[in-house]
Amino acid sequence: MDLKKLKIEAEKGVKKASNLKELDKIFKKYLGKKGEIARVFNSLKKLSKNEKKKKGKEANLAKIGIERIIKEKSKKLKEETRKLKLKKERIDVTRPGKKIEVGHLHPLTLVQREVEEIFESMGFSVIQGPEVETEWYNFDALNIPKDHPARDIWDTFWLKNQRLLLRTHTSPVQIHYMEKHHPPLRIIVPGRCFRHEATDASHGVQFYQLEGLMVDKNISVANFKAVIEEFLKRFYKAKVEIQLRPSYFPFTEPSFEIDVRKGKGKWVEMMGAGMVHPNVLKAAKINPKNWQGFAFGVGLDRLAMVRYKIEDIRLFYSGDLRFLKQF
Repeated sequence: MDLKKLKIEAEKGVKKASNLKELDKIFKKYLGKKGEIARVFNSLKKLSKNEKKKKGKEANLAKIGIERIIKEKSKKLKEETRKLKLKKERIDVTRPGKKIEVGHLHPLTLVQREVEEIFESMGFSVIQGPEVETEWYNFDALNIPKDHPARDIWDTFWLKNQRLLLRTHTSPVQIHYMEKHHPPLRIIVPGRCFRHEATDASHGVQFYQLEGLMVDKNISVANFKAVIEEFLKRFYKAKVEIQLRPSYFPFTEPSFEIDVRKGKGKWVEMMGAGMVHPNVLKAAKINPKNWQGFAFGVGLDRLAMVRYKIEDIRLFYSGDLRFLKQF
């Protein structure tokens, strides 16, 4: 085989190769295990000692030459590929960045934050409690013993373990807190509650409630009225009137419903409240002869609905961005 001719053919092939894949084929054709150079070395067995020495030297030189031009071509192709890739992936750091869309706080979050800020300015602490409760904290300690007819008011989600349930109100946190903290005290408890009832424009299986509790030596309904009027005035940023209507809650005595009116508008039922029942204080190991207080509960959903003039509570939990982006 003419090695000079073989080398020229290889050089022409390398020159024509336009990418690394084509170059790899040329490498295998001439320098692979079964390539042209390998065939030359295999044919040396048939030659005499002098011819083998001469032909072997020529074959080695041809091999080195082809390896060199393939290596040079490979380096060139890799550089061209790198430049092309950089050109395609080039980033102009002087261009202004794409503006990231700002998220929206949920209306219930906005309302909760504002409510917390108002009450904290009046000396109340914001307290959290568990959403999974025991029967004792959710009912018994709140003066609602087993088989008490008032339990029917709270349509309860019972867990498989019948001693556990999803809390129906935030009132159990009153007991948790009073067990560990001695009066005087004033707290609010925002949180999610659950009730097994039909869903409609004003009811849902889950909702957010705000519990309030103030206990001291000389607390009266007048203290409650002053606190709530101040809160509502700040929250609605307007002068408000409130009226107290007699009602019934097992954990307060006396109990009353609070109606609110802005200006000459209609009266709107806003919350339930009352003076903490002595049995509730006793359950928390507090002597009702020395301490007394008021408690109230208001739906954060209700506050948000009145604030933003929303008529359907289900919108809060729909996940509809068209609704959420308004806030």
